[in-house]
Amino acid sequence: MFAVMLAIARKDLTLLVRDPGALVVLFLMPLIFILVMSLALSGLYSPRGSAVVIAVVDQDGGPFSTAFVKSLASSGGFDVLVDGPNGKLDRAGAERLIVSGRAQAALIIPAGIGESVQAKMRGTGTANADIVLVSDPALSPQVSAPVRGAVQSLAEQAAFGFAAPRGIDMLFSQIQTGGVSVPPGLADAVKQQMADGLSHAGNLVAIKEALPAGIQKERRPNAVEQNVPAYTLFGLFFIATRLASNIIDEKQLGTFRRLLAAPVRRATLLAGKLLAFILVNLVQVAVLFTVGVVALPHLGLPAMTLGAHPENLILVSLAVSLAATSFGLFLAAVARTEAQANGLGLILILVSAMLGGVMVPRFVMPGFMQRIGWISPHTWGLQAYQDVLMRDASLAAILPDLGILLLFAAAFFAVAVWRFRWN
Repeated sequence: MFAVMLAIARKDLTLLVRDPGALVVLFLMPLIFILVMSLALSGLYSPRGSAVVIAVVDQDGGPFSTAFVKSLASSGGFDVLVDGPNGKLDRAGAERLIVSGRAQAALIIPAGIGESVQAKMRGTGTANADIVLVSDPALSPQVSAPVRGAVQSLAEQAAFGFAAPRGIDMLFSQIQTGGVSVPPGLADAVKQQMADGLSHAGNLVAIKEALPAGIQKERRPNAVEQNVPAYTLFGLFFIATRLASNIIDEKQLGTFRRLLAAPVRRATLLAGKLLAFILVNLVQVAVLFTVGVVALPHLGLPAMTLGAHPENLILVSLAVSLAATSFGLFLAAVARTEAQANGLGLILILVSAMLGGVMVPRFVMPGFMQRIGWISPHTWGLQAYQDVLMRDASLAAILPDLGILLLFAAAFFAVAVWRFRWN
């Protein structure tokens, strides 16, 4: 019996060794997964945390705004951008950074805010000074709410630190002018006590939220709106491994060799395969989005809306499906066995999904990984879905995303036709 077990084990090991590509993938996949995920989440586990990029437009330039910007930069929670390509940022430039994904939010500090804070401190101001917080509507509440709270707290600290000492200095100056001697250190002690007391008082600075110009949606995405498009995208690419396996199976069965007798070109054959799986993908999108809109609310989850232009979801889904199915043809052309196709496909899909923000929001990744992420079709697909669902994007607004997805599809298809073999 033991001899039989050894013989079976020897046979299986021999089969594995005969497919070194699949064997390499078997060990390579967890190593790549560990590497990419560790890099992507490194900011979350560092003492500093994952910094949110904030563009700051200082229209005041006074002592208060300078102190506030300095406290933002030194807080450890934000990467502060104050300069653009042409010098100091203006509001339009800051909003362009948000729309392009290079910043998650922008702060517009209005002119005269220092005087407003002082007037509020003296009780002569009738309204709070407003700092405008501009952010992407696709930013989840789990991110936007802490950002707003942190900005409010830092603004208040800067306001107290700016206004309180000036009020005390003016008071003691008047006392000394009247001939009264002030003990050394008393002014500083009073300043500290006042600052401590005022830290529990009402807000001196108000944070007013706004959206970038041209974006009208004011509601943040809920859990369903965040996850349905992301994992729909993941599912569309995962089906590509099934397409690759089907093609390799047909090669091994000799189906393609029989087609050599017919006047069928490689491009025609692969285009037929492409069409079939595009239809499958579109049905998958329809099912998953229907579940998000209709079924999940009955399970106590928040409802999913389809944006102001739901018809654009069809174009996005079609472009993503073309890229995903063309990727499946690419896998079938470069892999020699089904095991290689499945292993290589799983590695590439997982890495692309991670870099594209499906599993980890891109803004929490280090800067170099965010830049690498632009080579992932998942980045462009997820951005297009979020543009339609959360930013109410028109067709013109999503055309760049669609164009990049079609370029991915064309590149994958071209390599598939070039490398395709009939057996």
